[in-house]
Amino acid sequence: MNNEFHIQQLVSYITGNCSEEEQMAVELWMQLSEDNMKLYEEFLLAWESSSVRNGSFLIDVDSRWDDFKKRVNFETEEVEVPVNRKTWLSGRVLTNLSRIAAVIIVLFGLYFVLSDGDQTEMLQYSAFETQNLKPVVLPDGSQVTLNSGSQVSCPDAFTAECREISFMGEAFFNVTHNPEMPMVITTGDVRVKVLGTSFNLCNCENSSEITVYLETGKILFYSVDSTSGKILEQVILTPGEKGVYSKETGIITKSTFSNDNYKGWKTGVINFVDTPLSEVISVIENTYKVEFVSDLDLNEYFLTARYESESPESILKSWHIIYGFEYEINDGQITLE
Repeated sequence: MNNEFHIQQLVSYITGNCSEEEQMAVELWMQLSEDNMKLYEEFLLAWESSSVRNGSFLIDVDSRWDDFKKRVNFETEEVEVPVNRKTWLSGRVLTNLSRIAAVIIVLFGLYFVLSDGDQTEMLQYSAFETQNLKPVVLPDGSQVTLNSGSQVSCPDAFTAECREISFMGEAFFNVTHNPEMPMVITTGDVRVKVLGTSFNLCNCENSSEITVYLETGKILFYSVDSTSGKILEQVILTPGEKGVYSKETGIITKSTFSNDNYKGWKTGVINFVDTPLSEVISVIENTYKVEFVSDLDLNEYFLTARYESESPESILKSWHIIYGFEYEINDGQITLE
């Protein structure tokens, strides 16, 4: 930390508003001595007990710190870090620990009192079965078409170096290109990092996988440890490639795809050429949000057909003619025999 202790740097570290280099500097400083670690833990305790944390908004700590000092003419005390000593914790710092907590409270408390009304709010969009698939437009102009039962949330303005959003369900993303500000989509233990691309992302609760189909551009598809945030597995995808994350094993694989059936829920079109019926059913289940139950060996049957804006019942009627199958539809569950 350049041999100096800054309250600002600890605040930035605790809130995650620091670069990798700054994070490493703080962590190396903590490892220098037990006293350093103790000071950090006491500082963290003061922060957590200050009741000013709020996950519903985002703050640029560095700019707000500078703004705060200008407004109240506050000067930060700095304590020299002896290079050749194992510890540098001064009695004055420990004695004034309550002042540190007070600084945190004032810094974030006065933000709400003195700011010009530019507090970042979280926006949340949800799709229901009755929606008409009209794209949601994010603050940067990116468009997200949500499948039914899906949800995306983001700040009302991207003010940091990264466009961070949270997502669950299935959606087609058309991300506005911005090489200076990548978008990072968080969904479960998986992250999708993009600069400007179009892709279909699916993380449904009843699925054992998280999948992404890339149409244009390039994306980084990776998993993280839910506790430490450390990257565990990662792949780079190019157009025509599919990434799959297994929720059971944590393994990420990639492969190529040759049709657009993955977005049949959006386009209304699914197409099959000599395809095993087991694969056809998997596409139909995802497209129409239904579930098949059958004791038949569906790999023995093959289908060549194109369906456009067809209902599941209409498709099943055609199968009855082609294969002689009987079927029953009950509350989203289809029994095939």
